[in-house]
Amino acid sequence: MTAPKTDPVYIRYMETFSASTLHTRDCPACQNGQHCAAGAPIHSVFAKAQDAYQARQSAKRRS
Repeated sequence: MTAPKTDPVYIRYMETFSASTLHTRDCPACQNGQHCAAGAPIHSVFAKAQDAYQARQSAKRRS
C-alpha cells in the first residue's frame, strides 16, 4: 500500500501559518495588529498561501 500524495499547496499554507504564528507569539508589535518590519513579509507570505489554498478548495467544491 502506498501513502497518499502530499498536497504541496496545503503544506506551504501550514508552513507559513506556523511561521506567522511563531513570529506573532514572540513579537509585541505584531501582537497588537501592527506588523513590524520583520513580521510584515512573514504575514504577507502567509496571507498569499492561505488565499491560494482557499481558492483551490473553492474550485474543487465547484467541480
